[in-house]
Amino acid sequence: MIIDDVINNISSLKGYSLIEKIDKGYSPDEKYIVTIGQTKYFIRLSDMKYHEKRKIEFSLLRELEKQGVQTHKAIEYKTDANLSVMLLSYIEGTPADEIIKNLSDMEQFTIGLAAGKELRKIHQLQAPHPLNWEAAQRKKFNYYLSEYQKDRFKIPQEQKILDFINHNFHLLKDRPVTLLHDDFHLGHIIIFNRDFNGVIDFNGYDFGDPYHDFYNLSLFSRRLSIPYCIGQINGYFSMSPDDTFWRIYALYAAMNIFSTIVWTKHYDPSSFDDALERIHLIIQDHDDFNSAKPLWYKAL
Repeated sequence: MIIDDVINNISSLKGYSLIEKIDKGYSPDEKYIVTIGQTKYFIRLSDMKYHEKRKIEFSLLRELEKQGVQTHKAIEYKTDANLSVMLLSYIEGTPADEIIKNLSDMEQFTIGLAAGKELRKIHQLQAPHPLNWEAAQRKKFNYYLSEYQKDRFKIPQEQKILDFINHNFHLLKDRPVTLLHDDFHLGHIIIFNRDFNGVIDFNGYDFGDPYHDFYNLSLFSRRLSIPYCIGQINGYFSMSPDDTFWRIYALYAAMNIFSTIVWTKHYDPSSFDDALERIHLIIQDHDDFNSAKPLWYKAL
């Protein structure tokens, strides 16, 4: 078994007693939990074609530790044969998407508050190079819109959504560019003893507008826990978000409607009906995009 060979080449993992494979997620990487005594470690094995990206991810985790972000501690990075190997601390607990509905509204809200505060810390890391965010997003959106238009499937509210996007796209001009988790949702929030215990999985990291890290509220988290979503927003901001935030938040939600349709049809067609349910919820939450602020948000 290849994982045994890899572990035997990591001196700090000598004397391990248990190896557990993690199968959750879409990543092509292999992930394992390795136990030594009472201590658990997390190992991610990636194809060497991801070496540079994983190496940067490892260095970013070290920078995030300096910022006090509650996430994996970067312990060791090496290459082994045709693999990149990342050894990290293990965060005890359960992904929030699996158990948050079992918690009280106040517990969900409190976890959201903590997650929002951590997200604010993540965004303290600036991008290493300048980026024309508006142009990059325009290119990305035009691609997904073109792919969407090739298909016969159409959303009834398509024109209203496109009008909203076109009317607000200029807001992306001169946006700040920071580190993004880029997949910040309940599946990557860890709960232990009914409380927030960390954020995981920076392997999809990117650099861009910090408000872009809120898109998963509309796409995933809102359906599982409105109190969590309100908490995440309130924890991130020291006061109620302004109108600009809501217009940009809604802009990303609207743009993601088209990318979600294209991505799901191409990569996960069996979940298309579920994706449509989430899309209809987004449209409903924004009153057919007559409202930038989602109807579920109430400042507490």
